Amino acid sequence: MHQPRILLINPPIWNVYAPHLAVPLLAAVMRRHGWQVSSLDLSIEQTDWLLSSEGLAELLPKAERRLGEIPAQERRAHEEILAVFGDTVQRMDAARAALKSRDILAAPDAFTEAATVVRNGLSCVSASFPGLKFDLRGNFSCFSHRRSDSVLEAAGSADRNVYGWALERRPIPGLDDADLAVVGISVSADTQLIAALTTARHIKLRRPDVHVVMGGNLTTRMVSRWTEEHPFFAYVDSFVSYEGEDALPALCDRITGADDRTIPGLLERDGRGGLLRNPAAMVDVSDLPTPDFDGLPLDRYFAPGPVLPLQASRSCAWDCAFCSIPFASNKFRIRKPEQVVHDMATLAAKHGSDSFMFVDEIMTLTSLRGVSRELNDGGHDLFWYGETRFSKGLDDELASALRRSGCRRLDLGLESYNQRVLDLMRKGTKVADIEPSLQALLGNKVPVHLFCMTGFPGETREEALRTQEFADQALQRSVEEFDVPYSTAANGPFILDVLSPVGERPDLFGVELIPPGEGEDLAFDLDYTVAEGLTQQDAAELTSGGPGGSAGAAFHRGTWIGDAEEWSFLWALAESELPARRLTAPAAPRLLMDTTGVVRLAPGVQGRVSADGTGLLLHVPSCDALLDVPSQWSPLLDGRAHGAADLWRAFESPRTAAATLARLAAHGAVTFEAGAFGEQEHTPWYAAQPHDVLDARPDGSCLLVSAETGQRVRVSAAGRLLWLLTADGASEAELADRSRLPAAQRRLLLENLAGHRVIAAASLAPGLLELPRVAA
Repeated sequence: MHQPRILLINPPIWNVYAPHLAVPLLAAVMRRHGWQVSSLDLSIEQTDWLLSSEGLAELLPKAERRLGEIPAQERRAHEEILAVFGDTVQRMDAARAALKSRDILAAPDAFTEAATVVRNGLSCVSASFPGLKFDLRGNFSCFSHRRSDSVLEAAGSADRNVYGWALERRPIPGLDDADLAVVGISVSADTQLIAALTTARHIKLRRPDVHVVMGGNLTTRMVSRWTEEHPFFAYVDSFVSYEGEDALPALCDRITGADDRTIPGLLERDGRGGLLRNPAAMVDVSDLPTPDFDGLPLDRYFAPGPVLPLQASRSCAWDCAFCSIPFASNKFRIRKPEQVVHDMATLAAKHGSDSFMFVDEIMTLTSLRGVSRELNDGGHDLFWYGETRFSKGLDDELASALRRSGCRRLDLGLESYNQRVLDLMRKGTKVADIEPSLQALLGNKVPVHLFCMTGFPGETREEALRTQEFADQALQRSVEEFDVPYSTAANGPFILDVLSPVGERPDLFGVELIPPGEGEDLAFDLDYTVAEGLTQQDAAELTSGGPGGSAGAAFHRGTWIGDAEEWSFLWALAESELPARRLTAPAAPRLLMDTTGVVRLAPGVQGRVSADGTGLLLHVPSCDALLDVPSQWSPLLDGRAHGAADLWRAFESPRTAAATLARLAAHGAVTFEAGAFGEQEHTPWYAAQPHDVLDARPDGSCLLVSAETGQRVRVSAAGRLLWLLTADGASEAELADRSRLPAAQRRLLLENLAGHRVIAAASLAPGLLELPRVAA
């Protein structure tokens, strides 16, 4: 007799760097109950395909068509992405392969190159759908996850919904299996909701007889509001609130007729437009089996490992005022350390991985002591990281045990470095314990990550800045005092969750809630006003990242995967050199050119003429630069060599032509053959590269941010002057006369500015600047 089969799905977008724990836990439970189980991490399956040469090649025509559909003010950014699309298609598969190999941990330059390609690929996916920001985090689109009607519209719109589009081309496998009886979809965050309903619809259209059940943290929060039958029941037969390890087997037994016991947390229709709701029950976490990752593509996640998730406890022992975790996860429970370490050893032996992440909301001192003791006593050669809080017991003895047990990162909820604010938050930590805990961890070579929060109701600007300063100093000390370069920090604005203590009793915190927009029935975070302290807008500005956040081409603003916690952990584990965030291009040869010289595009450089015909966009992969030059240079797109003099004559001014060619050469966009003139005949020539001026200071210095690469360089007043004087190109003699700077200072500045690609340096034959223009 065939056993029934259940398909368990984790929809996009969730963590693409490691598996999500929900599906492997449920898979282990269902296999223990005798069911056939198929596990599908659709989050990595779809993302890995979309960010492949095959997937991007299918998207390219779609992105090209969109150019004529989007508003005029958005076309420039879209063209910038189209300019990088072809190169990204060609290089993506090699980049993905590199990122999934542990060899990359010892090759920081290779990581930067591969991560740059992936970042550009995210922009290419985004450009293919209206309003999409495919950033591996929120993935906002023209649809809203805050509105049920918009979620349902997205589910039926494959052309505008990236997840529906992907499902049409790569349908869920195994839906035609006659043994398939149940599909479970785990929805932990609102970033997954549109994909989850799209997936449910996809299944129901093909197998209306299969029971689709949805659970997870977001599901629990969402269905708690419902008082009558919801439109989502069109594609989902039932919902499970809170924990699923007891509910799912009971539901499956009822569906197959094996048993009719009460199903904890079940929500279903009553057939009359109402709802039937069962009370939830707490799962005995000590009775859970080892998570089962069979069927998941452990070699396809965007970090090598795999880094496998585990739990040492469930829910949270605290009740911070800003947090809603206790609402959807029942009471706090802890697993025995020997069970936890048994799971680690079992999974390490089965999958050949030595890397683990504890996804506990918080690892208490009890868990930290117990797990580290079991690992040390057992002589296990395993590595892990998790999250905890500052406390008096996080001392040198414990930190030493953590390091010896393989702990290579601890995430800590700093939130604020002000006791008054911590007390407002009901955080339960003391500022006096923060420095000793940091000293103990860093002194034992355990890197830290500091979670900071700006704008909790009542916090002042001075308090917020004090926290930022402390976090900055902590990271500096980590490197300089403790030789631990892997510590990180993140500072985000306070988000008002309606199910947190602040959301439930805003009056106690001096807060007034602003109701959600019309139809936003799924909104769980709200705008607000405060009686005193930082406003919501203040908090957003203080955490925006400073000036220049939008500099560079459109694709330069995508997600940098090196920010993922899994990568920070792996670099610390391997004691690797940290990679740069941007490519360091090899120094291009100084442009030498006379009237007989020739020039051609460098290998790998691709370009396109702008839609209005006035400009040429060239992408240079070696430095990830996007150069916008006059369309007179478009003959170079044929890949052949062209005489510089022939190109020159298309310009109104030979100085403009000289300045552009110098820029192209400085970025390695062209190769050239200089011609026959000798060194003694050359004229030094300098041309400014396009930059935005930010953070100008009274002493005349400023921050220059490249419009071509996004690189930032702080220059002195004298350096800024030289950059301005070379705006239309200038010879060394002209700069000497106009800047009045001492020769030694001027030459040193010019050398430094050229080295940072703030200006381009060239040597030109005098005749090039005197060529007449050929009449059109």
